[in-house]
Amino acid sequence: MYTVFWGGLIAGILDGIAACIFFYLKLHLRPAQVMQYIASAIYGPEAFTGGYNMVTIGIILHFLISFALAAVYFWIYPYFKMLANWPRLSGLGFGLALWLVINLLVLPQTQIASVPFELSAALVSVIWHMILVGLPIAMITKSHFDRKLRYDAQLV
Repeated sequence: MYTVFWGGLIAGILDGIAACIFFYLKLHLRPAQVMQYIASAIYGPEAFTGGYNMVTIGIILHFLISFALAAVYFWIYPYFKMLANWPRLSGLGFGLALWLVINLLVLPQTQIASVPFELSAALVSVIWHMILVGLPIAMITKSHFDRKLRYDAQLV
């Protein structure tokens, strides 16, 4: 749980900061509005008039997703040697995969208003998810399993 907590927390913080910076520069949205946007996945357009309750819900949802992603990576790690042998590449690939799943499968099932596809925005988002979400989760998970392997070796 410790590894999942730290992986999810760090990835969630980095992702949140990236989203706030990106959407401020692109649309002049404040961080609270970015979190309301996340809350709109459940509450739809009324999330934008819900004040700080919706900001809080957006933050909670954001970190729940981040912790879930860290848990998934942690769970699959022992089953795929590639994740241990190529941790950076695996983390970047995980970031790409999660961006694809979230944007192509999950978001269309929510109440978030669809926006026109913009290649430059998508590329920036893909890159930040690869570097700031997938990579930290992969490296923190690898560190855990490396420590566990060294500890287990000492017991023998």
